[in-house]
Amino acid sequence: MGKVVDCAKVDPSTGCSHVVRGETEEALMKNAQEHAKEHGLVEVTPELMERVRANIRDE
Repeated sequence: MGKVVDCAKVDPSTGCSHVVRGETEEALMKNAQEHAKEHGLVEVTPELMERVRANIRDE
């Protein structure tokens, strides 16, 4: 079973409907960092990564 996180749950102000997926939490976190670049984020802060982790759910 994979892991998913809704971008809008991490930061509702984006209005983004993208769902980040990964087979493992580690893979999901890597994919989330890549997706953050689409929002113009050059540096992914530890605080942002914690918000991602807090919103991960099983697929």
